[in-house]
Amino acid sequence: MLLKDIIKNSLRYAASDLKVLMLLGIVLLIADIGDELSTTGNLTENIQILVSFTVIVLAIFEAGYVFRIIEETIHGSKKLPEFNRFKEMFSHGLNELIVLLTYFLIPIFLLLVFFINFMYSMDLKDVPDEIAIVFIIILALAAIIYALFPAVLLHRAHHNGDLKSSFDFRKIYHKIRTVGLKRLVVVYLGIFIIVAIIKEVLLTSFSGAVPIVGGIVADLFIGPYLLVFTSRVLGLIDN
Repeated sequence: MLLKDIIKNSLRYAASDLKVLMLLGIVLLIADIGDELSTTGNLTENIQILVSFTVIVLAIFEAGYVFRIIEETIHGSKKLPEFNRFKEMFSHGLNELIVLLTYFLIPIFLLLVFFINFMYSMDLKDVPDEIAIVFIIILALAAIIYALFPAVLLHRAHHNGDLKSSFDFRKIYHKIRTVGLKRLVVVYLGIFIIVAIIKEVLLTSFSGAVPIVGGIVADLFIGPYLLVFTSRVLGLIDN
């Protein structure tokens, strides 16, 4: 498919089932409220732990649903997946979290080292040049991993979400070559940047006009629509 066809298809797809879109929005809204509550100091420690756990669980389900969109798209589905098969959805989402943490383990570790050194010096001017170079390397490494990570998702989607397939580097490399590195990186990162800008502009507009209502509208409609849209784009890129 041409890029313009992929975008048109994804725009229609994301608005094809308002009921499912609303359900996803409710999940995002609850997770967002829980995230806000978990950072307040007005709750007891046990309640904060419970709220944080709830947010993580909802995030896992969200990741699992996104994976199902990608998986069903590459198999030719033209409609949004239903909110069902929760055990499978949770499993896919949990695998997603494991894979993400594994792939970004080195950048995260290096970032921790950087901040420990920075906090030790307590002054950006006193940070050695070597640490600054390491920070640049960390950002570059994280950017490369992020740019290529969609290929991992696509390969796993072709293997029923099998966790081991996420680390089959030879076949993932073949997937990158099949889809096309330029198409994969430029299109996905381009879509991500455009979506981020649109979301920020809309969110700022809504929040500036009516803060509480704006946040709810963003979580219920804007967030889920853009999430479905980007997932559909990735699945169609594979096709």
